[in-house]
Amino acid sequence: MTLGQFAMAVGASPRWVLNALARLDLPRRYGESLARRLALARFVSEAVQMPLPEAMRLAERMLREADPLGTWRLEGKGGIALVVDLPRFFTTYGANLALALNRYGEKPRGRRPRRRGSAVERARAYGIDLTLFDSALRRTPEERLRLLDENMQVMRRLRSAAK
Repeated sequence: MTLGQFAMAVGASPRWVLNALARLDLPRRYGESLARRLALARFVSEAVQMPLPEAMRLAERMLREADPLGTWRLEGKGGIALVVDLPRFFTTYGANLALALNRYGEKPRGRRPRRRGSAVERARAYGIDLTLFDSALRRTPEERLRLLDENMQVMRRLRSAAK
């Protein structure tokens, strides 16, 4: 998985991912399990304005303890509770991961590949009718010159008739 794919799976920019990994003191090994944990930590951190390291610990606990088909609940002080709808999170994360793995294409490096095939093959593929060109090439140079002379005589006669 590349950084771009990883960031798309997390739902953040590559810069945010690099900063988050540095803040969490995690290595830059982009894998699906780390992307899932980081996406959940980002979601929790932004939802309740929790610092990212604390949200990461909470996300790891959530993924370890919770039922993926239910909700996860954490009771806080003063009757405040954090409730996370895990099916909704996993659906969003799964869609982001699928998009990252199937549609994300990094910019190819290096020069563009040269065109393949001859100009005639490319012209045919483009839809140009080359039958006159092919018939002219089947003739000998002498036949082509004779045909050109005949055409020139016809053009001279037409010009003189027009005057």
